[in-house]
Amino acid sequence: MKVHYTFRKTEATDALKKHIKKRVSKFDKFITYPVEVHFIAGIEKTLHTAEIELRAEHKPMVAKAKAGDLYEAIDEVCHKIEAQLKKARELKKGHTAAHKIKNAKSAKLAADVSADLPHQGKR
Repeated sequence: MKVHYTFRKTEATDALKKHIKKRVSKFDKFITYPVEVHFIAGIEKTLHTAEIELRAEHKPMVAKAKAGDLYEAIDEVCHKIEAQLKKARELKKGHTAAHKIKNAKSAKLAADVSADLPHQGKR
């Protein structure tokens, strides 16, 4: 996983980068493919802002958060991206699972039908 950092009107400390890397590494449990993460942190008046742009499988995901503390904003934006990744994973899982359930139900229903169907032997 590649992580790119951009800091606007704020210092890029090692502790801050370590915290971001720790939070972003949790995305690995939702994805199995290469990902590029762009993290943007900054200060706007009295609020700290954090933004994550995640590009994976040709589907961009973006989340933004504002908070009084930069660490809070980082945690909030990571939580938002995790929710998007979970939703994308469930949609993918649900699609294949729906076919399996459909086929299982049809096999169960077909067990009642007699084998005297004229088209059954054709393929």
